[in-house]
Amino acid sequence: MNDEDVLAWACSEQRVVVTTDKGFEELIWREGRSHSGVLRLENVPRSQRLNLLEQSLTTHRTDLESGSIVVALRKKSRVRRPRK
Repeated sequence: MNDEDVLAWACSEQRVVVTTDKGFEELIWREGRSHSGVLRLENVPRSQRLNLLEQSLTTHRTDLESGSIVVALRKKSRVRRPRK
């Protein structure tokens, strides 16, 4: 599936997209695509990715449930809340 189809499917199912791809942010902010939240993990080695995912889901659960875009880096995170 291409990014547009993944984003549309996730939105229709009210699911958060978890990815390492910056393309989803571009679709949302530049093209105004609907979404139900995106968690973009920093492109870390696979051995570190699960830990980063678990930390991010614990720390930013409420943000993701409200449709925010969370960019999780090793030492910090950035949260972009939905426009109202």
